[in-house]
Amino acid sequence: MGALVSRGEIMKSVQHMVCKCGKRGFRSELEADKALGRARAKRKRVATSQGSGRGIRTEHRFYECDWGLFHLTAENRRSYDERRAAA
Repeated sequence: MGALVSRGEIMKSVQHMVCKCGKRGFRSELEADKALGRARAKRKRVATSQGSGRGIRTEHRFYECDWGLFHLTAENRRSYDERRAAA
């Protein structure tokens, strides 16, 4: 399972599904952690090629939603917890 890249290489991807909340979801913490590592590496490559990481949104953690899937987010834990408490 992978997507073709321009140089003929195969880019590995982490299996995901669309959650009921409309976001890309992962079934386990392991899959979410793997996807997080790949996303961070991709953002780092983009920042290096641009010469600066300014303006690049970087996911730095994952959380479990109400439907039991895990999602990547750039939102810090404090603001996430405050938003959940208000809802």
